[in-house]
Amino acid sequence: MVFGNRILEQSNLQVTLELEEELHTKSPINLWQRAVFWVNPDAQFLYINDAACSLVGYSREELLSMTMHDVKPDFSKQDWSKYWKTIKQQGYLYFESLHWTKEGQSFPLEITFTYMEYNGNEYGCILVRNINQRKQASLTLQRDNEANKRKVQQQAVELSEAIQQLNREKALRQQAEMALEQEKQAQDFWHFVSMVCHEFRSPLNIISLSTSLLKRHHHHWTEEKKLQYLQRLQTAVENISLLMDEVLTIARVEAGKLKFDPTPLNPIQFCREILTEMNLNESSQHKVTFVSQGDRQVCIDRKLLHPILRNLLSNAVKYSPIGSTIDLVLSYQDEKVIFLLKDRGIGIPYSDQQQLFKPFHRGGNVGDIPGNGLGLALVKKLVDLHNGQITVVSEVGVGTTFALALPINQYKQKLLSRSDQIINN
Repeated sequence: MVFGNRILEQSNLQVTLELEEELHTKSPINLWQRAVFWVNPDAQFLYINDAACSLVGYSREELLSMTMHDVKPDFSKQDWSKYWKTIKQQGYLYFESLHWTKEGQSFPLEITFTYMEYNGNEYGCILVRNINQRKQASLTLQRDNEANKRKVQQQAVELSEAIQQLNREKALRQQAEMALEQEKQAQDFWHFVSMVCHEFRSPLNIISLSTSLLKRHHHHWTEEKKLQYLQRLQTAVENISLLMDEVLTIARVEAGKLKFDPTPLNPIQFCREILTEMNLNESSQHKVTFVSQGDRQVCIDRKLLHPILRNLLSNAVKYSPIGSTIDLVLSYQDEKVIFLLKDRGIGIPYSDQQQLFKPFHRGGNVGDIPGNGLGLALVKKLVDLHNGQITVVSEVGVGTTFALALPINQYKQKLLSRSDQIINN
């Protein structure tokens, strides 16, 4: 038997007559669905309702002549004495028990035993409920819970396997993407090499042809004609030298070998030096105007800024008609130095502007104007090293404007970065 205490529901039985007589008369208790037994201290049945008779399988007459020991032979008088003593001390007792019928069937019961006194006599009221359905429902619920638990565990295993499979597929996809990226890089590299070789071939052909012609005809050519071919040789060599410089610089940027080293710089003086270096003065074939809107000290990389401005100025001259005006405007805005370069040249078709900074790409309207398509690609990479921005606005037949914006506090940022490295180390 399993014992337990709980707050009990006590019946409001109104006893107005002698208890022995009242219990044998017709009572509303007889209509209860729960089995009710009244017993005396000797375990003798005094009253049994219809539900109690149905529960134990005896008639009322049989039960009134029996004791609890007769109904449940394994319930000894010693056990009853202990129960009665406990019930009398605490007023009630609750427990569950297994009941066997006369036919040998068993089912669980919920038993509430209440102690009462009336006119100096002691009585026990036993309320019994068949909890077989509840137990069956509990077992069913337990089985369902266990089944659900097994199902959840199985689903967890399946989910774990699915996640592992997804991770394997993700790893394979990443490997495939990496392989494709490596293949693309290899293709880009060989395309770059191919284009470089192609660009070298043109000046080398000029050198080869000019040298060959000079060897064969120098004895009867005029000095002027010889100088013409020598000039071609010099130009071809200069083009090769420039191409090599640009290719090597791009390679160093791609490999992370080109260091960014900002230092204090006077941009007005710097711009004037470049214009003088390129012979872009009032006596040149193009009129270059230089305007400075403000005068501030900046901290940027001189050796990287030089090829940027030189390439932009060179392109402006190359793609503009002789006698046209080229404007170089220097200004400052929000801790940035702005270089604005405007020409009145052939302009850049809109379809080419999207690929303007790709290596070896040239506009579809350049015609026979010489060039290798590396200048603007190099400019973009050097601007990126400055954490700057470069934009272009162009219209075919009208001209092109490049706007270059570079932060002016690069030197301070570099110092802070070095300080952080020292502290971290």
